[in-house]
Amino acid sequence: MARDTDATAGTETIVVPGPIRGGHCPPPREIVLVDARKVFDFCTQEDLLERCFTIPNLGTGATILSCRITQIQCEEVADRQPVNNGGDGRAIVSIQITLTLQIQVLPAMGMQPVTVERTISFPKQVVLCAPEGTDVTCDVEGSCICTVQPNAAQGEPNVCCTIQLCTVLTVTADVKLLVPTFGSVLPRRCPSAASPAGCPPEVEPCEPPVRLAVRRRERDRDRDRDRDKDCGCGN
Repeated sequence: MARDTDATAGTETIVVPGPIRGGHCPPPREIVLVDARKVFDFCTQEDLLERCFTIPNLGTGATILSCRITQIQCEEVADRQPVNNGGDGRAIVSIQITLTLQIQVLPAMGMQPVTVERTISFPKQVVLCAPEGTDVTCDVEGSCICTVQPNAAQGEPNVCCTIQLCTVLTVTADVKLLVPTFGSVLPRRCPSAASPAGCPPEVEPCEPPVRLAVRRRERDRDRDRDRDKDCGCGN
């Protein structure tokens, strides 16, 4: 953000970074052409998945000790389908999420825990502002919980997992923008931790303060002597 500081008479208004004061900005000084990564769309979606697996050699009293997602991949997997003939840039975007579950199982009472992994692929479609030339990226985070199905028949899945995912989708492209600016910014001097008030001035005084104090005492002594003369008192 930018704010304008008070300007003295006959000088140009100084614009520095910071909160906007007074609810408005001063007029821009120029319009510059910049390369930028423009965001066309930015949204999130939550998904709740249920998947069941068969884990062999589970006996009576088998339990799931833990479940965690170790790897997540997300990518666009098909051509986009324009919405409303693509007039407004919106399109149906197809993505696929692939994740790996790491499940720690206690097969039966008194046995040692074992770790098994299962991979899940999850396709989905979303409507995004994604005109031609844009890139779609997605970041996914998630958690899982699994339970043993004690009544599963022979050959049926005996472990079921519930997976909660949060997907962040971003549509971007490199563009050239015309941007109004207030001019270039010069760096300020950073205060030192040893001197929070800031650096000393770049130009030192011509005379040290102690010498100025000595001269002041000499001037005061001469003035007192002159005053004593005026009142008729001798030295």
